[in-house]
Amino acid sequence: MTTRRIHTSDRDLPPLSLPPGALAKTDQRHRYDVGDEPPAIEPIEHRIRLDLMAGGPIRRSHLLDQHNPWTTDPGESGPDPWREAGRSKPAGLLYAEASCRRTLGEERRYYDRFEANHSADLDDVPAFLAHRLQVCRSAEDPRAALKDEQARRERWYSTIIPWMNLYHVLKRSSYGSLLPPSVRNAADIDALTEQNAFVGMIVVNDGADIRAVAQEYGVPGRFVVRESDLSSNTVECAPLPSDFGIDLPAPLLVGEYASGSRYPLLPWSDGLVCSCPYKHDRPWRVLCKHELFAAVVASGEDSIFLPVTQGLDIPHRARRFVSPAIASRHTPQAESKTHR
Repeated sequence: MTTRRIHTSDRDLPPLSLPPGALAKTDQRHRYDVGDEPPAIEPIEHRIRLDLMAGGPIRRSHLLDQHNPWTTDPGESGPDPWREAGRSKPAGLLYAEASCRRTLGEERRYYDRFEANHSADLDDVPAFLAHRLQVCRSAEDPRAALKDEQARRERWYSTIIPWMNLYHVLKRSSYGSLLPPSVRNAADIDALTEQNAFVGMIVVNDGADIRAVAQEYGVPGRFVVRESDLSSNTVECAPLPSDFGIDLPAPLLVGEYASGSRYPLLPWSDGLVCSCPYKHDRPWRVLCKHELFAAVVASGEDSIFLPVTQGLDIPHRARRFVSPAIASRHTPQAESKTHR
C-alpha cells in the first residue's frame, strides 16, 4: 500500500503520513483500484468549491430564513426558495448549479460507452463513478443496473445536491451561525476569522503525553490536541484522523468555530474533508457549512490553500482545499437561464 510522507520545510513537526485514499487518482506513485478504494471526494465537489470561491463573500441577505428539503416529494425539488423569499441567489450558488448541469451532461458519454462495450476501459472515468460502473458490470442484469445508476446520478446532480444540500447549508441557521454579528452586508475575511479560526495543530492519539509531544517538537502545548478532544469524537458518524488512516501524530488544520466546536480538516482525494457529522451522516452531501466557510475564506486569499490563522506552520498538503488538477481546468460560470 502506498503511503506518502510529507515533511514541513524546516522539519520541526512530525511528518504527515497519508494513506492511498488521500492521494489523487492521477498520482504518479499510486494507481487506484477503484473497487477497493472508492474516493470520498468526487470531481463535482472540487468544482462546487471553486464555484463558491469565485462567487466571493456571501451576505446575510443572501441566506434563507427557512428551507426544509424533507417536506417535498422525493422526486421533486419544489419552487425556488430564493424567488419565494424575494432574494437573489449568491453568485457562487449560481455557478455551482450550472456546474452540476454541465457535469451531468459530461457523464452521459460514459454510460453510452458502457452500453456500446462492456469491456470499455474506465481509466478516464472519475474514480467513484468508475467504481459504480464496475458494480453494474457484475450485476445479474448489467443493462438494467446501468439504467438505475444513471437515474440515481441524474437525481443527485439535478435535485439532491442543490435542493437537499446546498440550499440547506445556505440558511441563517446553518452558514449564518458562523457569521459574527459584526458581519452585516459584506463578509470581511478578517471579521470572519476573528471568531472562527484555522489552527495548525499536532493531533496525537489518546495515550500521548501532550507536554512531552510539545517539548519534542518545540511547540506550545496549546497547539497539541488529542483525537478524543476533537468535536468529531462525540458523534459516531463523524470520522477522526485515524479513521481515515492518517498516522498520528499528524500536523493538521483544525477548524475552531465560535460555537465551540473543533473539527479537523482531513486530507483526502487531493483535497480536504471536514470531519463534522453533517458531512458524513449522509454520504451524498458534498458540502457542509464549515467547508462553505473555508471556500469564502479561500476566496479572500485568492488561493486553493487555506490560511493558518493561528498555530503551527503545517505542510501545504494539510491546507490544500481543492485539487490543483481540477482548479487548473475549471472555469466557474453561470448559465444565462439561471439569472432569470
